[in-house]
Amino acid sequence: MTEKKPLRPETERFKQILIEAYQRGELSANMTAKDMIRELAHQLKPIFKRNNHK
Repeated sequence: MTEKKPLRPETERFKQILIEAYQRGELSANMTAKDMIRELAHQLKPIFKRNNHK
């Protein structure tokens, strides 16, 4: 069995954002896919900005 490598902080954050967005979508009957994507993009923007400045 191979050992799991710890995820990089931005990968871990990405994973958390996806899980939260999914759960919010499950809980909200009136949230459209468009709303979910818009919110996801807003939350992910800082991660991508940081990566571009390396």
